[in-house]
Amino acid sequence: MGKTYKRIILVLLSCWSFSAFAQFNLGFQESLNLDFSINGALRLATVGGFTNPQFSPIDLNADGKDDLFVFDRSNDIWRTFLYNTSSNKFDYAPSYEASFPNDLAEMVLLRDYDCDGFQDIFGYRNGGFQVYRNSGANPPTFELITPSLQSDYGSITTSTFILPGDLPAILDVDGDGDLDLLAFGNGDSENSIVWHQNRSMEEYGSCDSLEFKVVTECWGGFQEPPNGSNLEAISCRPVSAPVLSTQLASRFHPGSTIFMTDMDGDDDYDVALGDIQTKTMIYAPNIGDQNSPEIDVTSQNANFPNAINPINFQYMAAGYEVDVDQNGKLDLIVSSNNNIDSSCNVGHIWHYANSLANGNSYTLVTKSFLLEEMVDLGTGAAPVRMDIDGDGLIDLLIAKDFLRSPTDATRSRLHYFRNTGTATSPSFTELDADFAQLSNYSFKAAMPALGDLDSDGDLDLLIGDAEGRLHYFQNNPSGGTANFTLVGPNYMGINSIGQNAAPEIADVNEDGLLDLIVGERLGIISYFENQGSASSPLFTTSPTLSPFGNIDVSYYCCIGNAVPRFKKDPIFGSGAYLFVGSSEKQIKIYELASNLNDSFPLVDSISILADRIVPCFGDFNADGIIDLLIGTGEGGLKFFDRPENYPVGLIPSHKSESTTNFKVYPNPTSGLVTIETGDQSGGAIQIYDMQGRMVLDQMIVNQSNRIDLSHLQSGVFLVRFITSESISTVRLLLQTTR
Repeated sequence: MGKTYKRIILVLLSCWSFSAFAQFNLGFQESLNLDFSINGALRLATVGGFTNPQFSPIDLNADGKDDLFVFDRSNDIWRTFLYNTSSNKFDYAPSYEASFPNDLAEMVLLRDYDCDGFQDIFGYRNGGFQVYRNSGANPPTFELITPSLQSDYGSITTSTFILPGDLPAILDVDGDGDLDLLAFGNGDSENSIVWHQNRSMEEYGSCDSLEFKVVTECWGGFQEPPNGSNLEAISCRPVSAPVLSTQLASRFHPGSTIFMTDMDGDDDYDVALGDIQTKTMIYAPNIGDQNSPEIDVTSQNANFPNAINPINFQYMAAGYEVDVDQNGKLDLIVSSNNNIDSSCNVGHIWHYANSLANGNSYTLVTKSFLLEEMVDLGTGAAPVRMDIDGDGLIDLLIAKDFLRSPTDATRSRLHYFRNTGTATSPSFTELDADFAQLSNYSFKAAMPALGDLDSDGDLDLLIGDAEGRLHYFQNNPSGGTANFTLVGPNYMGINSIGQNAAPEIADVNEDGLLDLIVGERLGIISYFENQGSASSPLFTTSPTLSPFGNIDVSYYCCIGNAVPRFKKDPIFGSGAYLFVGSSEKQIKIYELASNLNDSFPLVDSISILADRIVPCFGDFNADGIIDLLIGTGEGGLKFFDRPENYPVGLIPSHKSESTTNFKVYPNPTSGLVTIETGDQSGGAIQIYDMQGRMVLDQMIVNQSNRIDLSHLQSGVFLVRFITSESISTVRLLLQTTR
């Protein structure tokens, strides 16, 4: 290839790169500028909700005050809050969320293991712990120290074991100045607490190392018996190696949380355990000392942390010490760590204030810490926009999957939020928590869509449910206010959709009739062509095309929760597009092909740190710019605005999506990858992490290229190869060993 030709390619690709990628996420940026009210204004309205939150203090902005990091186990998402010294409250600060590694899952606790004053990350990974070190930068950055924390079991040194779903204790249990680990074991120690003693101080005289040795497999001399929650004293057995992962299915330990605190102020740790089968935490005091702990099971009780307001919610309560009011006394936050549907999803974050500097005396402050200041309807929020009351202002209908509080449980409902503000400054106030009496029908996983299905000039309502059925609610307005009546249960007998049907109503084939596009749990989409008329639609029981456009938004297999939104608007581009919400922390954007039987190219995406994303586009403040409101799997909302309208642009209109000859291997990789581009030898390689940050932008001229990614944090990345004619995309799993 001549130098002149190379130079031309470089210039052209630089231009394409700028036009295609300059407006990442179509310019959408998270905003807190959308007001909501439920029995009063909500200060944290669009944080997104919580289901199984885990709480850790961290100074995010280097002001000397502990801020708050909240990891939600239910969907592996996290939220960051700054402590406001003026209001003595935590303010949502989403800009810090991108500072954290993108491979966090199951369990994340922040602890300062190297005594440098900065909170490091202990996270779950493959039955053990991974550890990231906080560099101390502002904002914080994290370096992977080990993907698999090791512990000396005597006969073998191997991964420090933790059961998925369990919550360990990470603290200096023996008072020697370094952090130890306490976790339920496996094999013979599955019902007792294994003490992984950090030998950093003993071996090196400093606390900056992570060298662990199993001292005992029954810390405190007690166990939680199989399929029970009452503690019982035991004699300790010799330390043994953990059993193989293939043997875990036959074990009995169902899942527990460990909370260690010095309740009585005697300088040793007492214990409180939460269990997957109970609504309480079982507390027992330590009548030994730091080096010879002895848990007094005869004094155990379920009235933790006090007899007036003991913990009482479903299930697997977990405790966290956080100085909520920054008065130097560690308060207690308790939430559910069990992510199955039988556990609470509202009213389940209890905050107890501590009045003692030495020891603990807890007083219940609220049962909805942070939740009471945000929109959190339970599990699975799904918003749609329409003028309900005919006042010319756009209101919101928000469906939810289900709600379970400590005292109540309901299936799907539809919440009506009326715009009580103006067109340019909207404010949404909940007026009806069971609009259209949706609860009468016992739907699960309700997913709404709006469209004039009877051609009478108003919007009707279609509800998808967990069983894959659709239900038609006809709108017969009364006094100018929408009035929905169920007239078509199991609409048209459509019965071929998978679970969690997510409908969209749109004229897909441009014949003047409204068709149906329906997403589902597996991540695919089905298309139902309207074979009737505008006022009397007719749909066959089986889809016209499925999977529509060969779209599949699941990562590997088999959950994608596709929620399609059809857009044909020059604001987004010259084509027709499907914006598909998913469980992959993305809205994927596909351009419809002229032949609907063909595959639709992926032309853009919007990365969002949320699960089960339900997109709702609209000009919320009448400024001519399209905004984005999403419902989340956590039961809340998140709002995004942008400075101007940007068209779809990940792949320019003259390019096509192609993966035929593009290869990236090995995958997974520990760092060094080979990228083969087939018969194309000139182009650009761009790599993005799952927060949408470009981590590499490199020109290549060879058909086979080796790139070292070992400097990056472990996680999932998008690798894209761009040429003048096409773009190819591969997902890459990076597992560095730094």
